[in-house]
Amino acid sequence: MQMVKKAMLALLVVLFSIALFAPKRELYYLLESKLLQYDIVIHNETIEEEIFGLKLKHPELYFGGIKVAQIEEISLFSLLISSKLKANGLTIDESLHKWLPEKINHAILDYTLLHPKRIILSLEGSFGAADGYIALDQRVVHIDLTKEGSIEPLKPLLKKGAKGWEYETSF
Repeated sequence: MQMVKKAMLALLVVLFSIALFAPKRELYYLLESKLLQYDIVIHNETIEEEIFGLKLKHPELYFGGIKVAQIEEISLFSLLISSKLKANGLTIDESLHKWLPEKINHAILDYTLLHPKRIILSLEGSFGAADGYIALDQRVVHIDLTKEGSIEPLKPLLKKGAKGWEYETSF
């Protein structure tokens, strides 16, 4: 029994050390190169390293060469088995207000190795609040509005579900 405890402690120390001393900036550049394969570009960001993650200050998000959003701050936090991305102050480009809300105050994406095929979403903005998920294996994004705000511009994209308004699309 003592051997199992020592092995588990050693494993935890190794995982903690890897998370603490990982080359965070290089991992971010690897993420940027992977996003580039899908024509998603993060531009004009200032990178600040933290103990277990990174902060990106004032990045601009482009998709297909079109500016999608200006973001105040993105915080990436990772402990290897669990990662969290928090984006604050997303201002959507005016040309996209017909399909997206004007402002998203907070967006949180949670990923854990316990559920490797699912990313959990939590959003709050001018539209109200929403929770959802991205099913990577099924290539589906599903969002349920939990608190309704100004959704008039979004109503053509939403459908009435059992819990209220919802949005679902595949990619």
